[in-house]
Amino acid sequence: MRPERGARGVRASGAGEPGLPGLSGLVVPSGPRVLALHLPGLPLQRLERSRERGLRAGPSAGALGDGSANTAGALGDGAASTAGAHGGGAARQDRPVAVVEEGRVVARDAAAAAAGVRPGDTLAQALAACGRLLPVAHAPAADLAALRGLAEALLGLSPAVEVVAPDTLLLDASAAHLLGGVAAAAAPSPGAPAAVLAEPSPGAPAVAERRLLARAVEVAAGLGYAARAALATGRGPARALARHGDDGALVVAPGQEARALAGLPLEALGLGAAVEARLRAVGVDGVGALARLPAEGLALRFGVAGAAAARLARGDDPTPLVPWQPETLPEEAIELEGPAESVEPVLFVLARLAERVAARLGGRGLGASRLKLTLKLDPRGEERLLVPLARPSAAAARWLPPLRERLLGVRLPGGVTGVRLTAAEVAACPVAQLAFGDRPEVAAALDVVLARLAGRLGDGAVLAAAPADRHRPEAAWHSVPFRPPAGGGGWGEAAPPAGAGGAGPDGPDGAGATAGGPGGARLPGPGAEAGPGRPGPDGQERPTRLLATPLPVVATGDGGRVATLRIGGQAHAVLSFEGPERLRGEWWSAPFDRDYYRARVAGLGECWLYRDGADGRLWLHGFFD
Repeated sequence: MRPERGARGVRASGAGEPGLPGLSGLVVPSGPRVLALHLPGLPLQRLERSRERGLRAGPSAGALGDGSANTAGALGDGAASTAGAHGGGAARQDRPVAVVEEGRVVARDAAAAAAGVRPGDTLAQALAACGRLLPVAHAPAADLAALRGLAEALLGLSPAVEVVAPDTLLLDASAAHLLGGVAAAAAPSPGAPAAVLAEPSPGAPAVAERRLLARAVEVAAGLGYAARAALATGRGPARALARHGDDGALVVAPGQEARALAGLPLEALGLGAAVEARLRAVGVDGVGALARLPAEGLALRFGVAGAAAARLARGDDPTPLVPWQPETLPEEAIELEGPAESVEPVLFVLARLAERVAARLGGRGLGASRLKLTLKLDPRGEERLLVPLARPSAAAARWLPPLRERLLGVRLPGGVTGVRLTAAEVAACPVAQLAFGDRPEVAAALDVVLARLAGRLGDGAVLAAAPADRHRPEAAWHSVPFRPPAGGGGWGEAAPPAGAGGAGPDGPDGAGATAGGPGGARLPGPGAEAGPGRPGPDGQERPTRLLATPLPVVATGDGGRVATLRIGGQAHAVLSFEGPERLRGEWWSAPFDRDYYRARVAGLGECWLYRDGADGRLWLHGFFD
């Protein structure tokens, strides 16, 4: 009889599972579907991704601080550091590496392994085996930070990610079916690792789980990590299969966990050294052997630990995930092999860092609105650069142009030996649904232009006009920080937001103005759907351009009809003349009373004129371009 999924604590009857003779009394797995991602040799992987190999500063490359990518130059004099891009770091990277903790080797790279260095060796033994060995102190805190950085990016795949030190992440895969079904299987992602089903089950869930597993491995690879993955029911089985399974990518069908675990060594269950030693003392040397023992006997002999070991060996781990919540903003850094004298090596590294930071932000649904670039200089010191962005974004491609602009605008006293990129300010960046007619490429190009302007002119120097709640036309706007319209739509579809600190022609934010007034027509207030060429709330269209100083106009006509306007000494025929629209108000400070007319004038186009109620003179105030 086949055990039913989801019936916690129900024992399967029968003589045992196929392929696992003698295994009886199975406990049906009852935990959540979990994807475990194991990073083997994480200390070494972290060291490798934090260094950039093969970058050399060519003398003809664009120089940092020169302001042109094609002009030769150097970072300051830097004569002592221009001998080559490979300094002491080059010699260090060519040497076999071993991670050492408390005088013993805990990890070593392939070169050290080939030289005979083994985990557990004392440092003296390791150096005796390999004289060129470079011992590196173990840094568990740095490993944990790297693990959490990957967890950030994986939050884009799963709503809950648990960080299990020292080298494993657990993802809630219960909603994997949302990633797609049969269609996804027919067209797998290019380069996706082959997932192996212990017992393939037909239907979309298994296909979707394979897809989720492949995506998780791809995300890890994108951040520079090689990972082993397994998807099974329960935290313990998934983790054990990821760490000790034969396949680098394994999906275990529900109910088949015991069968998949049977061939693993005892330490795969993480029972602890004391429990493992006692089990080995009674002849239990593997998970399969442990699963065949009666659960009651294990509980009686080993207590709670024995009962837990029995359930885990049978593939049952109902414990829930402990979701991890990121608390800091992402930051990535790379050390160069040697001092970089030109901009190209730094930009190359910067592009990689931007991809990593963007992936981490994207997993959290955030976008960076300001980046901080820190350049580590040779021989000491650093340069910190703030780079504002036009709008929050998690697209690295939008970051690189302003980063390059900012980088080319500085002059550094020494070569660059390390680059660090930090998301200094972030904001929610939900995925926007495009509408018909939207042109996201235009919005992306505009973001680049705005970021470049902000980088060259300074943060806050790029401004836009927003409506102000004033009656006087020339005071009915104020300046606000420029922000492109949200959602990638076209221009003119949303008014720029009115922000604090903006200044209009009569002072900051039209201080002293009040809404409404006796008989006064109103311009659209902040946030109103108004813009150039659009009518206000009262249906009156406003000119797209106002003159800073109105020009006097002399009107001539015949029979009460305006026929000619003389402006600046030139006469213009009037083709049409409409109005008036009376605007008046602000009696408490500087009262005005005007009758506005819209006229089509030969040689000038659509004009906005007004007759001043105080003296009856006529003025040209703006144009409807």
